Amino acid sequence: MQNSQIAFAITTYYPKWYSGKLLSLKHTDKIRGDLALEFCQKAISLGYHVVCSDAKGTKTFRKQLKQVPGLIASQRQGQKRSPAKRHAYKIAASIPGVKVIIGTEPEKVSLIDFAETIAKPMLEDKTDIVVIKRDDKLFKQTYPSYMYESEVEGNKLYNEFLELYKLMPKNSADLDMFFGPRAFRNEKKILKLFMKKHEVKVGKLTLPKEYFDPEQLSNTSFFPIVEALKKKLRISCVEIPFVYPKLQKQNEETGNLEFFEEKRKAQRLSLILELVHFLGTIS
Repeated sequence: MQNSQIAFAITTYYPKWYSGKLLSLKHTDKIRGDLALEFCQKAISLGYHVVCSDAKGTKTFRKQLKQVPGLIASQRQGQKRSPAKRHAYKIAASIPGVKVIIGTEPEKVSLIDFAETIAKPMLEDKTDIVVIKRDDKLFKQTYPSYMYESEVEGNKLYNEFLELYKLMPKNSADLDMFFGPRAFRNEKKILKLFMKKHEVKVGKLTLPKEYFDPEQLSNTSFFPIVEALKKKLRISCVEIPFVYPKLQKQNEETGNLEFFEEKRKAQRLSLILELVHFLGTIS
């Protein structure tokens, strides 16, 4: 397998990042920004393409990005996640020879070690999309406990709705939908699913974006999978022994515990409700 056939599409936004040593476990942007730089350097050193859609963070962070040899960095407008991912996907899809695109949060450095395993079924034309699944033991051991519990519950509910709407067979293996990374073949009909912009509506009313905004996560991470299931495209699960970064776990368990606990609860609720309304539009 040639690693040059695989492109990572990532997004970065660390407005409080600073160079040098970490000064406090509460400095989330510093911790995540350092991991993102490590991700870019490691992936490129192994021969993968990396496309980074960067928002207007600190000048020092942008300077560090520019110093990573081979990185394709492009500045975007706005801070929402889905437009940023579409921006990165579009660039990655245009790279000559790229057959598989892996969209991921750049803090997930451990994912790089399993890129070949993830891409293999797509390169062998056995599937169109891979929903990557975490090894449950490592998931529980390495993630903050509240995050493990929240995402296990979120996956359970998400899969139950997919079964209810007959998009997945009963008793089939659950998709690890709440694990952020997605991988797909670089083909026009597949890419198109990840480039769509959906609005969540109830009748003729659009739900308030301060509570429900598919442009944050659903449009480029969740709805493409739902629509692919509806279209009966080939979707596979590939389980990997992914390990959550230790310093990121410390930051989210001790440095900013209350903030991240509330964030996970709100995120789970919005994603499930967005799914319910989206299913009503495609059923």
